[in-house]
Order: sequence, then C-alpha cells, then structure tokens
Amino acid sequence: MRKSKPIKHITAGILTLACLLFMCFPVLAEGEEEVWPVPQSVETESVMIMELTTSTVLYEKDADSMRYPASTTKILTCLLALENSSMDEMVTFSERAVDLEEAASNIDAVAGETMSMKDCLYGLMLASGNDVANAIAEHIGGSIEGFADMMNERAAAIGCTGSHFENPSGLFGDEHYTTARDMALIAQEAYKNSTFIDLITTSTYTMGPTNENDEPRTFRNWNELINEDSDYYCPDVIGGKTGYLDESGRCLVTYSQRDNMTIITVQYKGEYYGIFEEARRLLDFTFTDFGIRNVSQEERRFSYTSEKADVRLDPAAQIIAIKNRSINDLDSNIVFAADAEGAPRDLYATINYSYAGHDLGSANVYKEKAPSIRRPNFIHIYNIHISYVIIFAVILALILVVSYFTVSRRKRKRAPVRARSNRPS
Repeated sequence: MRKSKPIKHITAGILTLACLLFMCFPVLAEGEEEVWPVPQSVETESVMIMELTTSTVLYEKDADSMRYPASTTKILTCLLALENSSMDEMVTFSERAVDLEEAASNIDAVAGETMSMKDCLYGLMLASGNDVANAIAEHIGGSIEGFADMMNERAAAIGCTGSHFENPSGLFGDEHYTTARDMALIAQEAYKNSTFIDLITTSTYTMGPTNENDEPRTFRNWNELINEDSDYYCPDVIGGKTGYLDESGRCLVTYSQRDNMTIITVQYKGEYYGIFEEARRLLDFTFTDFGIRNVSQEERRFSYTSEKADVRLDPAAQIIAIKNRSINDLDSNIVFAADAEGAPRDLYATINYSYAGHDLGSANVYKEKAPSIRRPNFIHIYNIHISYVIIFAVILALILVVSYFTVSRRKRKRAPVRARSNRPS
C-alpha cells in the first residue's frame, strides 16, 4: 500500500522547520562549553577586576570577604572632598589632624598651617598624607567622626553592602573595613570626576610655601606602576592608590586603559612588592582575553521594520566580550521599555548580553520614527520570548500528532472487510 503523500510532506515540512529553528540559534561546536577565562597564580587574597564603562566583572576572588583597606580608603575621602568643596578653599590643620601615630605617612603639616584644597588633595592621593586626610575631614564634616558618617552614607548610595568606615585615612580600626567588590564600585564612582582623574594620573606635584613653611614641598606618587623609572612600570596603568598596614597587607587599586577599555583592579592583602608584579600579570590577562565590542556594528540577529515605524540599535552601545567569541556566541534577552517603569519615550527595548553566567553589558533599541510604536509579534527568532524547551515541545507535539493520524489512517485501510450475508432479513 502506498503512503499518503500529503501526510508524508507535512511530516517532512515539520522536521525541516525544526532544523531551521534550531539552526537560527547560536550553537557552540560539539563538545564545547561556555568557559570564562581566569588568570593563573593569583596570590593576593581578595581581587576584583571590573571594566569601568560596562561594569562587567572580568574576574573575582573572595571579592566579598571583609578586608582592611588601609590608604585605599583615601579614594572615598577624595571623592567626598571633590563633591563638597572647591579646589581654592583654604584648609586649616588642627592639633588633632596632625597628631598621628608613629610611622604614619604624612606631609609634615603643623597645627595652624593653612593650604588650599588643591594642595591638600595632591598630598592626600600622592603622598598619602594621613594628616591631610584628617584636615580635609574636619574641614568638610566638622569632625573626623562627622566625616566618617558622610563616608558611610556615600558608600551606601554607591551600592556598597560590605563596608564601614570610621576614619578618612585608612588607619587600622576594627570597624573600618570594606570588600574588593565595594572598593571597585567606589573607584568606579570616583572616576566619573575629571579632577579625580587629574589627581591620580600625576606622578609628582610641588606645592608652594604656606603660612607655616617657607619651603616648597614635592609629593611623589607611591604607585610604582606609573613611575617610569620603576622596575614595575606598566604603560597601561594611568593611576590608582596604594595602601599598607600590618593588619591589611599590601593593598592596591589600579586604573588601566588599552584598546578603549578602562579596567579597575582591586587587590587586597597581597605581598608588599609582589602585588605590583601580580597587577601587571592580571592586566596582561585582562587585555589579552577581553575586548570592547560595538553592538550595532556586529549584531545581526535583531531586526524589525514596518511601514509605520522603525527601531534601531544604539550606535554607541558597547559590551565586553571574550576576544575569541563573536557576538553571535553570546546569550541575549530583550526587555521591552513598556515593561520597565520610567523608561524614556524614545526607548523601545534593551538587549542584555551574557556569557557563561557573566553579564557583559547591554544595548538600547530606540524608536526611529513614531513616538508610540506597537510591540511587534515577532522580533527575529533570537529575541523572541520563547525558550528552547518550549519550541522543542511544540515541534515534538506536532510530530506526534501527525504520526498518530498517519498510523490511524493506515490501520483503517488495513482493517478486514466483513463478508455480506445473503440471508433474507
């Protein structure tokens, strides 16, 4: 008996559709998994590497463990000073400000001495002066304790959840602590201030005489990574902040740039000089394995146009990606602006990218023409809100239904025909 051609064609069509649907999705090579690169031989106890503009976390090690931040605390102190004063304000040093424990770093300020906020901030970030930190705190917060309250409020506003500060300098205290993750957020926030960038990228600074000192003072940046005469010099590093206490070990916050990427590296509780060499290895790993990608130039999976309105990807949208992976290899999901509160009127949707469980950034999709575009029923197979499982289940159900009717029809055709009776009724 010949098979039914219509049913045979339907079955073949469904199987072809199934193949096309799954071919549309990015699929890794056979046996290949989504693997996130990691650096080798990281000895520092807590590490956080984050790309500044996308906030993508590239590597972390015990990033949420409590650490004593030492003088990296001064990044937050500097940020608050920049936000709450002008560079030409005059700061007066009190007896308490200059009363430091033995061996604490300082700029040799004396009680009653006055200097500009600009000079103070260079003394804070280059010479790591604890006397300067105290004077700034009293000038802005009224007292060291009042300034510490401001520090904690600002840290919470930034998004820090594992930090508590009790002084502006970073000198040891049981209740003065942070985490590598929190400090990365603080460093990211501080970098938004252009004056902060000027401060941390300066190698040396000379301030003039004051009312208590006739001689100029020169401050040298203690960060060996930006010192061209140092064995640890790294041309990618533009600045940062060092720190050391017996209780905290060696601490280092680094800002680096290469190939349009700005990287924040936080290292807590490392070896005194070994931390600089490790910082260079971490940066080599970062810039070798990761890169910035322009979404609108590489994304070919998103498209929707109609006679009434168009939408377009933000041409400036960038994400972080592993260098040996294309955007097609990344996982993505779309969130429509209609589903988000307070979205701009011209925003249509946002595409969020990830890979191996790591967020890589996002790209906005804007309305090109009409201010009130309707959500289309279909926005390319990659961005449709249907999971692989649902698609597979639908296809399988269709195949089973067709198979069932095929088998039923065959059974009906093969069923024996009852012989007619010639007996009269």
